[in-house]
Amino acid sequence: MRVTAVSVGLILWSVLLRADDRSVSFDSHVDFSTFKTFTMHEAKITSSRPELSNPLFVKQIGDAVRAELIAKGLKETTDRPDIVVDCSIAGVDYSIGPAGRANVVAPGRANSPVGFQPVSFTEGTLVIDLAQREPGNLVWHGVYRRPRDNASKLAQKLPGDVKKLLSDYPPKKKK
Repeated sequence: MRVTAVSVGLILWSVLLRADDRSVSFDSHVDFSTFKTFTMHEAKITSSRPELSNPLFVKQIGDAVRAELIAKGLKETTDRPDIVVDCSIAGVDYSIGPAGRANVVAPGRANSPVGFQPVSFTEGTLVIDLAQREPGNLVWHGVYRRPRDNASKLAQKLPGDVKKLLSDYPPKKKK
């Protein structure tokens, strides 16, 4: 019975590590072709992992978002931009428990000698929000989730995931 539970857990864990999840929503009443300029706020990181929670990683994510928006024809400006870009990244550690269930590892418990929990994988969540400068309405919201077997691999992959997420910007007009 225990061997079966461990086998099921390993199968579920491998599926989790391969399953990237992307979700985009937008205001269908907005004409995205009118947006020509943008400005960016600094990305916000919520993670206890040093691979993710550091200024260089924040810069990499910001540079990736900036490059994608420029490639889509937008120009970065600080003077009266059409849209304001907010970006956030969260990293959550998980351990695989009995019967293959993924359990959140509380911050500080992964490396603590008291109550140590091994980290089986880290899930990164990248959120990009585009809001009109005036009146400040959110017009585009993208979420990309990526589980990885360690935070270092996650930090390497997330800047590239910006391109995948922004591939849905601007939204395609429905016919």
